[in-house]
Amino acid sequence: MIILVTGTDTGVGKTFFTVNFLRILIKSGKDVTGLKIVETGCNPVCEDARKISDVCGMEIPPIYSFKTPVAPAVAERLERRQIDVEYIKTKMLNMSKHYEILIAEGAGGIMVPISGSYTFLDLAREIADMVFVVALNKLGVINHTLLTVEVCKYNNIPVRGVFLNNFKASDVSAETNRETLSYLLDVPVYEFSDSSDFEKFMDII
Repeated sequence: MIILVTGTDTGVGKTFFTVNFLRILIKSGKDVTGLKIVETGCNPVCEDARKISDVCGMEIPPIYSFKTPVAPAVAERLERRQIDVEYIKTKMLNMSKHYEILIAEGAGGIMVPISGSYTFLDLAREIADMVFVVALNKLGVINHTLLTVEVCKYNNIPVRGVFLNNFKASDVSAETNRETLSYLLDVPVYEFSDSSDFEKFMDII
């Protein structure tokens, strides 16, 4: 099973979610591993991949890494390196054969281009079994989340859940966003504030 973790934006807590979800699954005895598909801003360390490696207990570098902190398709142009999408898919599919679950973290949101016009949406449509959407619980999250879930549904990509990150909640909308999104969406909406909240996500897959 391949699960793509995407966000409604960059900096919404995808890596925090991925690492803590991996930790609780590993603790429960699940046959699971993680991966940062493409990481930019590695100057010099790929911090997201390092955190995933630490929780998995082995070195798992991103399939592609770049120094420039921009979208992967932009980074490949700026750094004059080509991302091979077929290689990414082959790598992920091969990894998934050795584990019951592969949790793969994207970069930014679902429409972020990986190479040329090929996006994480395209990747999810072709090889992911489901998508988790991580969103920062703040003003604006309703629109961003509805758009993300809608584009996934339109492309027949199962969204297993929306996960609201309360860690940086800083405005009054955080008190009502979950209720509003639960009313507007036909997928489960969860919240997390710290690592202790992940126990309640054990049964979602």
